[in-house]
Amino acid sequence: MTRALVFAGSSFVGKHLCRLLREKNVEVISTARRPTDETTLACDLTCREDVSAAIAQTRPDWIIQCGAATASSSPRDHYAVHVTGALNVLEAAHEFVPDASILLFGSAAEYGPVPPEDLPVAESYPCRPTSFFGASKLAQTHLAQAAAIANGQRITIVRPFNIIGPGLPDHYFAAALAKRLIAQKSALEAGLTIDRTFEVHNPHATRDFIDVRDVASAVYFLLDQHSPDPGQAALFNIATGQETSILEVASHLGTLAGNLTPTSASETTSRAGITRSCGNIQARINSGWQPLISWRASIDDLCHENADVIT
Repeated sequence: MTRALVFAGSSFVGKHLCRLLREKNVEVISTARRPTDETTLACDLTCREDVSAAIAQTRPDWIIQCGAATASSSPRDHYAVHVTGALNVLEAAHEFVPDASILLFGSAAEYGPVPPEDLPVAESYPCRPTSFFGASKLAQTHLAQAAAIANGQRITIVRPFNIIGPGLPDHYFAAALAKRLIAQKSALEAGLTIDRTFEVHNPHATRDFIDVRDVASAVYFLLDQHSPDPGQAALFNIATGQETSILEVASHLGTLAGNLTPTSASETTSRAGITRSCGNIQARINSGWQPLISWRASIDDLCHENADVIT
């Protein structure tokens, strides 16, 4: 049986990934900075000793690092988790399980703003990140590519685009908006007279929304069927190849919350300066993987976690 060690297995992506791996009869061991059960290993990714102990103890065939500082705006947190954390994983793997397949989570933020004529963006596109988050993820990618060559390791880097779905944390756009609409819907049901509109920033910007369960299936597919040879680092987008506007998502959420209507609060770009985003996944489709869950179904499942959102 294949043994997988999943760093940050209690995270949004980690939970879905661990569930899928177990369904595929993979032996899963997960870590968390603050475990809530006895089956999860305590491990701080930024601590070299913790990471080494986890890998030395478990001796996995697959190592998946899906921890990320998504809730922080601090560059120090981004580099500590994404770069130092990755270095800790790569060094320990090289020492204790040199033949293991390693998968690191990068980000579409590594590309930075991409002109519309270059969308959907392919992995070969030059990266020019304009956020500390994207820059730190790109530094992780460069580190992994160097480690593959220097240490003879087999490393996969995935670049997910905008992940959504059940369990999405509140600091993400879709979850935060759903939470806002719950309050408006509750007020309407209580008979209060309130505005049936809600403001949305940057409504005409587009994103490539990918369901977290499709992300998990892509990770399994790549590890199971497309692990690179020793000395190689492979890079893959995980996306749908489709652009969806923020307004479309907001309108769907408004419908679920009782026919509330989005209005434009501003047309400013995001903090990273990205107006349109879409990933090229033709190579994944050609090799046998494709996303199966539409963004609407993903949003529906996100909302069904809280019955107050559903009319």
